[in-house]
Amino acid sequence: MPRRFLPLLLAALTLPGCLPEADVPEVTLAEAFAFEVVGRGLRASLDTTEVAIRDAATWAAYRDSLRPLQPFDSVDFAQEMVLLAAVPVPSGGYSIEFETVERAGGDSLTAAYILSTPGYDCIPTMGGAVVFQAVRMARIPAPVHFTHQTEAYRCTER
Repeated sequence: MPRRFLPLLLAALTLPGCLPEADVPEVTLAEAFAFEVVGRGLRASLDTTEVAIRDAATWAAYRDSLRPLQPFDSVDFAQEMVLLAAVPVPSGGYSIEFETVERAGGDSLTAAYILSTPGYDCIPTMGGAVVFQAVRMARIPAPVHFTHQTEAYRCTER
């Protein structure tokens, strides 16, 4: 590199650090929360459901309408709460998985999950189902908003 460009390069590299503090945008970092799967399944007597459950009686009512693949893990409602997402689907091959639970400014939590769907190259089983996943996390007295994405997966390789 010719020497005459060196001062321009140095000026360009140091310029962003010279901005007044008021011109630097403030970045809000999300606070992430750990969670563990309590149970999941393919059959439930529910319509689309996204709910934060903070007491044993409410959990018992929902739990009785769910058919998990394995018995549900226990939950200590004095310290924990359950997040439940259930979605009716037209055939087999679907699943739900919570991805994140976080607080990004404000006082509410956002629980994000993915609904995985069979891709165009899949041959799913026939018959409707209700896929669900329940997770437990620290009990936080904040409203919970749910978001989801739908992602198709492939069954064959190219």
